[in-house]
Amino acid sequence: MKKAPNREVEPSLASLRKIPEVDLKTAKIHRNPFAERIAAEGIVHVKRGRPKKGQETGPTLPRSIRFSGPVWKRLEKHAKAKGLTLHAALRAAVLGWVSR
Repeated sequence: MKKAPNREVEPSLASLRKIPEVDLKTAKIHRNPFAERIAAEGIVHVKRGRPKKGQETGPTLPRSIRFSGPVWKRLEKHAKAKGLTLHAALRAAVLGWVSR
């Protein structure tokens, strides 16, 4: 049995006409709940992946941190509760500790 080719199909003009226009006066805008905290704490890059061109934060140095298994689990649980990645939570903790 042959596998179907992977083709990206554009929406037809008729289906695009059926989509209602967005009214920007009544549309809800959801702001990033972490933006103010990130700006205050100075976290360099919290989104996944490479930053867009022109938004690079400069060179960073990779380092290794050793924790026991239960400590990593607690860190992961705390980061997930705050809505952060594990590494973003570690950056925030280290920057908070250094700024004290």
